Amino acid sequence: MYFLIAELIQPINCILISEEVPAISIVLTERRTNALKGTFLMDNKFKGYFYTHRPTIQKPTSWSFEKSKIKLKGEALLFKNGNVWHPFQQEIKSHEVNRVLFTGLATKLAKITNEKSILKASSGFFEIGNECYGGRKSKV
Repeated sequence: MYFLIAELIQPINCILISEEVPAISIVLTERRTNALKGTFLMDNKFKGYFYTHRPTIQKPTSWSFEKSKIKLKGEALLFKNGNVWHPFQQEIKSHEVNRVLFTGLATKLAKITNEKSILKASSGFFEIGNECYGGRKSKV
């Protein structure tokens, strides 16, 4: 039981960097029961809270964005290089994914901002940092 609690409260430092606009990043620092919580940043300036949610039997991997009273949601597609990962396949392990596409993020952000770099970044892939390890703490 102690190990389960220790794993749940351990901080993480998972950095996702836009492949289109490297000044845009998502830094996930907090582990929740079914999600990782962090911040959406542009030039290291806060733009909103960002969550990545693990898949369940009923729901695919998803994302959510919050700022003040604004809440946006959508699905996330995970990749290992060019191959799609999903929980029902056996070829790619969750800790091997290295790219993510947040479907609908750019379209939904366009309703609340007209910052071209944010919209360009959110419409493309984000590179998943090495410390992410599929949402788990990397064991060295």
